[in-house]
Amino acid sequence: MEKSVRVVTALEYGPAEVLHIEERPTPAPAEDGVVVAVKAAGVNLMDTYSRRGLVPGIPLPLAVGVEGAGTVIAAGDRSGAQVGDRVAWERVPGSYAERVAVPNTRLVPIPDGVPFESPAGGLMQALTAHYLACVAVPVPKGARVLIHSAASGVGRMLTQLAAHRGAQVLATVSQPHKAGVALEAGAHHVLVRNDVADLGAAIADLTGGRGVDIVFDGTGKALFETSVAALRVGGTFVTYGYAGGHIPPIRLWDQPHGVHLLRLRGDAPEQSAEQWRRRAEQVMSWIADGTLTVLIDRTYSLDEAPTAHRDIESQHTTGKLLLIPGT
Repeated sequence: MEKSVRVVTALEYGPAEVLHIEERPTPAPAEDGVVVAVKAAGVNLMDTYSRRGLVPGIPLPLAVGVEGAGTVIAAGDRSGAQVGDRVAWERVPGSYAERVAVPNTRLVPIPDGVPFESPAGGLMQALTAHYLACVAVPVPKGARVLIHSAASGVGRMLTQLAAHRGAQVLATVSQPHKAGVALEAGAHHVLVRNDVADLGAAIADLTGGRGVDIVFDGTGKALFETSVAALRVGGTFVTYGYAGGHIPPIRLWDQPHGVHLLRLRGDAPEQSAEQWRRRAEQVMSWIADGTLTVLIDRTYSLDEAPTAHRDIESQHTTGKLLLIPGT
């Protein structure tokens, strides 16, 4: 095993240019963990938040990236894994690297025939969508569901899952070229937000004035008022991100009558490691059988991590960005 590995790090918070390659000692596996040769690492907006210092509790120096897929090259005695196993993981800091140490509580096997790129690009976002639409707010058959930014990573997974569960999916996207992605994922109607003069009126028209049962929104401030107004009485608004800014403080009594407002975290902090593993295996089986598809937009080398961050922050990408060590 190599004595050192290349890792993408940041010594200060700031723009994409703070990212650089650092040589670090090759990690050793914990008793209940493994060391993986990284074949692909996913690039996420949350990585850019960490880089900018917007995520509490993440100190400098920062080892960037939290998800990926690869091959086990060393295994602890209590890891339950073997050298040569194909595995994926999520929410493991330092995943933009040639080698990464992964605890078995965040490890899931990759089924035969599934390329590394699929779980590296889809596991975390699929798990987030599964938690939102299958666990926290189970989408019932026939429900009218509004999904914002349906061509984004989580949005596209939510669209696929909601459609799979039999919902009528109304999707919004930011730009015209993303509409086809949402439709292919299973949306029944797609609104391009920048092309609609009155988004609320357009949503009301599509629902016949009845409103939607559930809204899933990862944009935050930009669409909050429109989303809540689109709900039927008894409907549920779920916020899980803030790509368009944090939702400001609200006056509860100013909100529409009889709606539910939920703020949920995609990492499902209340769930046990065993619950995570069961959900990860379910999601992985859906990736394997095609129930969930992963759209890869672009790939980059580790040295190109700053470019990948600039690209994802531009919001012009459609699909997942991956770093491929060794390229």
